Amino acid sequence: MRILIVHHGTLPAPGRAVTGGALRAWHHGRALSEAGHEVFYMTRAQDAAGGYDNVRDLAWRARRLDPDRIICVQLEEAAALGSVGRPMAVDLYAPRLLESPFEGSLSKAAVECLRALSAGSVFLVSNPRQRWSWLSVMALAGIDIRTDPTLHVPLVAPSGPRRRIPREPVFVAGGAAWPWQNPVPALERVLAHLDARNEGLVLWYGGTPLLGSGEHTQAAWRLPEHPRLETPGWLPYDDLLKRYATATAALDWMSENPERSLALSFRHVDQLGCGLPILTGPDSALVDTLGEGGWIGNDIEGILDAVLDNPDEVRRRSEIARALAQSHYSRAVAEAPLLAWVESGLSHRRAKGPLVDAAHWAAEAASERTRREAMESAMEDLRGEVTGKRAESERQTLQIQQLTGVIERLTRALDEVAGFKREAISVLGGSAEQAGRAREEAEREIAILRADVAKKSAELVALDKVRERLEHDVENLRAELDREKNRGGLLRRGLPRLS
Repeated sequence: MRILIVHHGTLPAPGRAVTGGALRAWHHGRALSEAGHEVFYMTRAQDAAGGYDNVRDLAWRARRLDPDRIICVQLEEAAALGSVGRPMAVDLYAPRLLESPFEGSLSKAAVECLRALSAGSVFLVSNPRQRWSWLSVMALAGIDIRTDPTLHVPLVAPSGPRRRIPREPVFVAGGAAWPWQNPVPALERVLAHLDARNEGLVLWYGGTPLLGSGEHTQAAWRLPEHPRLETPGWLPYDDLLKRYATATAALDWMSENPERSLALSFRHVDQLGCGLPILTGPDSALVDTLGEGGWIGNDIEGILDAVLDNPDEVRRRSEIARALAQSHYSRAVAEAPLLAWVESGLSHRRAKGPLVDAAHWAAEAASERTRREAMESAMEDLRGEVTGKRAESERQTLQIQQLTGVIERLTRALDEVAGFKREAISVLGGSAEQAGRAREEAEREIAILRADVAKKSAELVALDKVRERLEHDVENLRAELDREKNRGGLLRRGLPRLS
């Protein structure tokens, strides 16, 4: 079958811390996959890429997937999934109605729970105490409780790493700092007694809630500062199990309240799976199955002495704790009722509950109120934006006025520059005209000089020719005279010597 599992948070993976709801969804999916079913997970967009944005988007995605069965681990999403029209198991592993008064959200939680119960076909509880706490609410939601509409599906314990008990005592504890589980008074007693004995260390894993928004992400209490208390915070799930397996025992003393009396925590079964004896109070839901897998009582100091003084007893109870995890909280045992329901698709009979219509009206009113508040917020944002735009417009108008003044001054400056340019052009134009006339006069004078030079050059050439003829004649005459001398004629005696 095609099974859709809807949850919050991210599924377990190496190196990643995990929340309880995602761990619950993962164990459901593993069991169904091992039984041969096709499993699809859906979580919110804020938890993982590709997740759904809101309940309308979730319902659309679920209808498009067209599953045979739906398992809704987060009950506030159940009303939207009811519109898909498929058998749906709503997981009630957390006592939501008892948590909500501690955070001031009872009205909202009551509406969500009634709508979830009216949409579900069957309901999962993690321990018998939860069944009894929910039956009256189911009756108000119109469910016929003459036949049990719940399935007891315990939390699943892991197959923890190899157990190694330390020589120096180390106690582990932890969880989110929710307002309904306050460990501080008991933890202060633990630390004081360890101081008195001068031995022991407490490691607290957890802190501010990993999921939620607004005030729900704030720690409801603060751990005491003490040299025997270390706070590693949230660790990846696989690392956390390794730390559990190497501790002496687990501490789980909380201030008593109705929520603590009904809730079985994920850390409980994780610690049992790692073979850790758990020290807890008599009002815890864990005591119904714990037996000698730990110590039960409000005598914190006496129980610590029993642990610190009897290492052999710690080893014996460690073996009992792991055996309990492997029997009562193994996946095969815990998930068997869910697997049987997936095969049958049983839907319990229901009538018209006296409060369901009111819950739907309240949900619609809350939705309208949310939309109205969103619209009012948007209007306020728009008003703020208009105010900002108006102020920006005023600033721009002032800048335009300033720029206009600058433009006017620049215009006047340009006019002045243009006038100077015209005057300069006029002056330069006259100078150019005079220079042109002077150039023409110079060119004429040059032409005359060139003609005169040419004439003189011609005369010089003619004179050179005359000079050459005269030189030639002189040479001829000198040659003649020389001949006459050689003949001894009169001319030699009567004429003077030519030089």
